[in-house]
Amino acid sequence: MADSFAELRAAAIDGRTHNIYYRQHQLEALHTALINHAKEIKDAIAADYDHSPAEVAVEIHLALSALKQSYETLQPTKAHADEYLLASGSDAPAAKIPAGIAYIEPCTHTLLFSVIAPLSAAIAAGSCAIVLVSAEPGPLHRKNIANILIARKQPPNPHQSFA
Repeated sequence: MADSFAELRAAAIDGRTHNIYYRQHQLEALHTALINHAKEIKDAIAADYDHSPAEVAVEIHLALSALKQSYETLQPTKAHADEYLLASGSDAPAAKIPAGIAYIEPCTHTLLFSVIAPLSAAIAAGSCAIVLVSAEPGPLHRKNIANILIARKQPPNPHQSFA
């Protein structure tokens, strides 16, 4: 745990997540992970909360919609132009600096949505994130979310090209 936090803090300090293409790739990878594990997630939500199939579908839809909305806020062309304003001797009044590390403590009622919505917003903003997922024996749903997020723990090189 301490090593993970040290890696996360180092990433926040040196700005590894500031690159807009890196953020796009991370959101795409999160979307892919959710789609690839959709059946497991649906089954876990239904089992843990005794929700109807319609309620499960709504939660998954809202989580994916929040992810899509975060992705749509990214504008690579504008970000690239803003990045080089200082090089041309101009101010960048609209430049945004990420918060650093976002701490996400989800509610239990809509666990999937309350993890994905703030996580995708943090990723889109260029922040690192810590998600509190209960380690005690609990609902299958929590374990599924933790496994999906942990499987994505090692991010690719932010300077790698994604063609």
